[in-house]
This record gives sequence, C-alpha cells and structure tokens, in this order.
Amino acid sequence: MSVIHRLPMRAMLMWLFFFSLTDAVFTDIGIRLNLITEMNPFVSWLYDWHFAAYYGIKLILPLLFLLLFPQLKSRQWMHVSAVALFLLYLFVNLYHLLWVTLALIQAH
Repeated sequence: MSVIHRLPMRAMLMWLFFFSLTDAVFTDIGIRLNLITEMNPFVSWLYDWHFAAYYGIKLILPLLFLLLFPQLKSRQWMHVSAVALFLLYLFVNLYHLLWVTLALIQAH
C-alpha cells in the first residue's frame, strides 16, 4: 500500500472543504478592501456578476469532490488528486494569511 493510501483521507477532505471556504472568504475580503484582485478570469466574472454565484462555485467544486471520493477512492488518481488539492488549498490559505498580516501591519 502506498504512502498516499495511508493518509487520513476523511480528515484531509474535510480540511479541503474548510480551506476552500476560507479561501473564498479571504479572497472576498481582500477584493472588498482593494488589497487583491481575483486572478482567475472566470471566478472574477462570477464575483462581479453575483456574490452568491462566486461562493457557490468556490464551495460546490470541493463539495462535489468530497461526494465523489467514496465512489472513486479505489482509484490511485483520486488519492493523488485529494492530496494535491489539500496541499494547494493549504498553501493558498497560508498566502492569504501572509497578505492579511502584511495589510494589518501596514495599517498600523
């Protein structure tokens, strides 16, 4: 059994959903405070069109992954995808934490 198969997938998937929520919230705050701009053109268009569509897409995609995982967990690529998404969202959230911290420091 590979190392990836021994990782706590259930917890990782729950964290993935949480990280996607915090990514959406921190991005929303950053845009509203003119600290950042959304780099993804489609997500930027959604954000400008309606905030509910923005949050819907930001949350529905990880939720779909969470719901599909049990049916496809026997496939190696699903485990690799889960780990990759978890790490990607972890780093995105660390990046958000960095710019929020820098913005607070500059405000004082």
